Amino acid sequence: MLENTLLVAKQAAILFILMGAGGLAAKLGWLRADGAKQMTSIVFYFATPCVIIQSFLTADFTPELISGMIHTAVFAVLAHLFGMLAAFLLFRRQPAERKSILTMAVTFSNCGFMGIPLAVGVLGTGCVVYISVYIAVFNLFAWTYGVMLFKPGTKPSARAMLLNPGTTSLMIGLAVAILRWNPPELISEPVRLIAALNSPVAMMVLGYYLFTTALRPQKGEGGLWWAITVKLLITPAAALGISAVLGLSGLWLAAALILAAAPSATNALLFAARFDGNTAMAARAVSYCTLLSMATMPLLLGISLGINPL
Repeated sequence: MLENTLLVAKQAAILFILMGAGGLAAKLGWLRADGAKQMTSIVFYFATPCVIIQSFLTADFTPELISGMIHTAVFAVLAHLFGMLAAFLLFRRQPAERKSILTMAVTFSNCGFMGIPLAVGVLGTGCVVYISVYIAVFNLFAWTYGVMLFKPGTKPSARAMLLNPGTTSLMIGLAVAILRWNPPELISEPVRLIAALNSPVAMMVLGYYLFTTALRPQKGEGGLWWAITVKLLITPAAALGISAVLGLSGLWLAAALILAAAPSATNALLFAARFDGNTAMAARAVSYCTLLSMATMPLLLGISLGINPL
């Protein structure tokens, strides 16, 4: 277990060094709000979709892989439902503005920005197929339940659920795999090169937001610590315990547990900005959770890999 914990800690430390580079760029004035926003768009609309598509270009679609994808989808749905239930029980009496942020922080993991780099670093590129399924479930919940948190009474948008970078790239990847198309290097090499941007650019953007966020807690924000405790400890521990009891194993489970243990999604901040929510509180929630995850993720994932060796 110690060896596994050190392996995860090493990969997490590499990611946090990249985040430090983003913080340094902000400190020196080389990276500003507009630039960070543009870099976020590059990751969101180009790099992460290319990571997902590339994983299908190299995947061997065996019955075991398909079974793992189905298991991952079920795991992701249950993880989101668990977060929604925990947030409802903890924060139902909070003012609507705070409740939306706290619920987002508990329910949604940073499965794209932080999950992909860490999972690939620990497990290799073979896990990205499973991560793409998790991201698709994430998007389905984010563009229905997530939007309704900030805009009560809003009807879910089928267009938003289906036409988003995560779900669209999954559909493209599945089509490539089903048709068994081997694209020429003229196509596959640009996809690979753009995919390589995902980890460094995403981590530098997170570093920028961490550096530029006012981290001092404000009055009435005590619920943040409950949200962070559930997100970083209770949810992944519950997932790990249930998986052990049921005797589940495999690469899909290791990837799903990494995503469940990841800190709160930056969507909490992005949705707050888009729907006129409390962006300062959202930034603090994401920042605290991301910083503390450097301690919790290596421990939990070390235990996970000890129980579920690959």
